[in-house]
Amino acid sequence: MRRPTLEWLAVTTLCIVLAVFAALEGWLWRIDQTIYDSFLSSFRRATSANVAIVAIDDASLAELGSWPWSRRVHAALLDRLHDAGARAVALDLILDTPSRDDPAADTVLAQSMRAFGRVALPLTQATTGVLLTGEILPLPEFVAAAAALGHGQVEFDPDGIARSVYLWEGFGSARHPQLALALLRIVDPEVAARYAQPGPGDDDDRLQWVRAMWLRVPFAGPPGTYPYYSYAAVLRGEVPADALRDKVLLVGATASGMAEAVPTPMSGLSRPMPGVEVDANVYDALRRGDAVRPLSAGTSAGVAALAVLVAMLALFYGDPRTGLLVSVLAGLAALALAAVALQAGSMWFGPAPAVLGCMLAYPLWSWRRLEWAQRYLDAELAALEREGDALPSEVDRGAADRLERRIRIVRHVARQQRDVRRFIADTLEHLPIGVVVIDPGNRVVLHNERARHLLQAFRGEDLLAALRSLPWPVYLPMRDGLPDLAGFAGIRQFELPVGRRHLLLSVAELVAGTGSLSGRVIGLADVTVMHEAQRTREDTMHFLSHDLRAPLASILTLIDGYKGDPAAQAEQIPRIARYARSALDLADGLFRLVRAEGSDPKDFVELDLAGLVDSAADEVWPQAHARGIRVAVDTRAAETEEPIVRGDFSLLRRAVINLLTNAIKYGSPDSTVSAELAAEGADWVIRVRGQGAGIPPDALPRLFKRFSRIVEEGRDRPSGVGLGLLIVKTVAERHGGNVSVESTPGVGSMFEIRLPLRMRPDAPSRPD
Repeated sequence: MRRPTLEWLAVTTLCIVLAVFAALEGWLWRIDQTIYDSFLSSFRRATSANVAIVAIDDASLAELGSWPWSRRVHAALLDRLHDAGARAVALDLILDTPSRDDPAADTVLAQSMRAFGRVALPLTQATTGVLLTGEILPLPEFVAAAAALGHGQVEFDPDGIARSVYLWEGFGSARHPQLALALLRIVDPEVAARYAQPGPGDDDDRLQWVRAMWLRVPFAGPPGTYPYYSYAAVLRGEVPADALRDKVLLVGATASGMAEAVPTPMSGLSRPMPGVEVDANVYDALRRGDAVRPLSAGTSAGVAALAVLVAMLALFYGDPRTGLLVSVLAGLAALALAAVALQAGSMWFGPAPAVLGCMLAYPLWSWRRLEWAQRYLDAELAALEREGDALPSEVDRGAADRLERRIRIVRHVARQQRDVRRFIADTLEHLPIGVVVIDPGNRVVLHNERARHLLQAFRGEDLLAALRSLPWPVYLPMRDGLPDLAGFAGIRQFELPVGRRHLLLSVAELVAGTGSLSGRVIGLADVTVMHEAQRTREDTMHFLSHDLRAPLASILTLIDGYKGDPAAQAEQIPRIARYARSALDLADGLFRLVRAEGSDPKDFVELDLAGLVDSAADEVWPQAHARGIRVAVDTRAAETEEPIVRGDFSLLRRAVINLLTNAIKYGSPDSTVSAELAAEGADWVIRVRGQGAGIPPDALPRLFKRFSRIVEEGRDRPSGVGLGLLIVKTVAERHGGNVSVESTPGVGSMFEIRLPLRMRPDAPSRPD
């Protein structure tokens, strides 16, 4: 794996592990709680219209006197509420001691509670120092008169914020409902039955305070969300009876220094919420069944891992700006998901680990990527320095700062590249071979002096027009007036007559690093002298081969008719015959090679490749039959498309015969030699396969060289002079194609003649 990929995997793993452990171990609980408080305070929940608070406020204390008030006052309040038609009352007052100045007041209050019939009273914990030692219940007469008892305890998180309550608590066992639940059992027993008292648990201890059924409270809003009525105003009758009718009322202290106020997520600006309003929120949540359900730490860990993975994938595949944006969006998405879950589904998971992972992902990955890039640049710069400058020049290394030194080296290399580019341009301009580079838009973007001289054109448009006017072979498909090499990888060469000159043109596609075509390059060389020398050599070789064949044939005739001494004949005649046949084979091979090298595409005619392959197979049948080898011919491709190409029939036939002869010569006895004709893209392909020992890999480069033969270990030296495959290669290239070989030792070899740019029957031919 490449180093950047390993670096990415390491950073991704580190960020995911940190985020997951932060979620599972609760490392960021305080941040999660802060986010929870912010979300909860941002979304208001609807409150019940029949829930209100009767507040023992500062105004009531000023009017009714200092606390505690006579219990007759509380009795009068209950009577007033009963007469107004209140549905139920939670009297959040501690009534654990009898009245000292007016003992009869306790009886009056108990009678009022009994007359009302729907009054809930609180109980509290008994403490000795910091130890919980029991329960403090109201006086027995109040217990008997009350419809229900409930505890008023709230839970404080480690940050001192009250966010939850336990619905059941008690000393020794969780047998007392929360005060709001006790009130709900009076008002709506069916709904309250959902929160039934838990049975005895393993944690029950008669010497400990036991709690059960934890509830995270979905507060409806900040303090003051529920309607408040002043205790004194209700007592005076200033609050209309309609405002109290059928209401569930919670009576409790809100006066400064008296109220049991607690900080909640909704408090804000250090405004604590009175305990009586906390009970109102708990009552409303229980009635609606709308508790906040904390999801498992695994959920938070999963969201964190997913967010980090998305951010890291964006950092790996995108640019830095996109990676930063996606990292921020991934963290915000985790926050948004937590907010939606809290608001729409009353579910909560901590998004802080996901935000932490996304916050770490960008700087960590940027650090590793920058460090890797720095090391890479340092290594490349060092390599450039070791290689030396193509055009030597001095490098300024006077800076003390490493970054400054690196910048100076880069500046030097950039300057050196510009110098090298100018040097290459000057070199190209003075090359003895003409060069013309054409971009995909058919514009000449580069040319040199030699090309302008050979084409007698001096501007880009004129050069392009001159190239289009050249006598390109008629079998070539053209694109915009130039050879279309689509589907062919490599260089195509064509020898074209231009006036009294002969130009060798090399055409190749330019392929960019991305694999797309970026233009064409055309090389021009004046081969007029070489052409004349070749023609002279062909004439000479023709003469030599003609004169060499006659005496050698006569020698063979004389040997066949020799009637001399049998002993001398046995000693001399085989040697003379071997030399004579070798000379004849050499003459034949040289003749065919010279003929192949001298073939002119202008003299090519249309021919049928299927008939050519069949004819070649018939030619070698006797040789194959003598070795017990079967020759299989497959020309089924000709059934769907007529295999017509332009070429020299005898040369192409000789090339196929040479391949078949080699396959028979080197094939195993009783094996099969196959000849197949196939159409591939714009090419016709002739494949010859033989079954035998195959060709050693180290011998493949020598196959198509002059006088080259492969001698297998353990076999006799093959006959022939080593020109057969060279003739095949020459014939294929003179027809604009090529020859290739694939061989597997112990299995056999496959030779392939590819004749590109085949003419379709419906394609119009280009006039000469």
